[in-house]
Amino acid sequence: MHPRIVALLSALSHLWAVNAAAIPSEGSAEPQASFTAATHKLLQTWIATCNDFRERERQEIIEQLPSPERLAEYREELKWMIRGARALLNLVSDPDFPARQFVAEISGKLLQLEDSWRSLNNPMTDAEADAFLREAFPDEARA
Repeated sequence: MHPRIVALLSALSHLWAVNAAAIPSEGSAEPQASFTAATHKLLQTWIATCNDFRERERQEIIEQLPSPERLAEYREELKWMIRGARALLNLVSDPDFPARQFVAEISGKLLQLEDSWRSLNNPMTDAEADAFLREAFPDEARA
């Protein structure tokens, strides 16, 4: 797994485990608020990392003809991004997780990554692409 993703997931899991194990004392809202702020920052960092990955994907894989080596690196990184997204989605989907509002966004990122995997492993043929374009843009002239 990408070292940054491993560190983010590890930190998030650790924060959550520490918070879950703590015995709350009356009037101690500050530790919970601190945990929630740290959790938000970690989740936002993961989302930004995912967005950066998708931007590199667009620039280096979709808009260019990547070398076989670059494609192999991308494939491996994509596998780990998907694994990380699944683990993170599992974590934030827990009913006791304090930042459940991130479930939809992380779920969406996972869907995007899985779509990238499908596109990478089952690319559209030129004929399929032409048929799709004709259907989507019936009034456009084809060159």
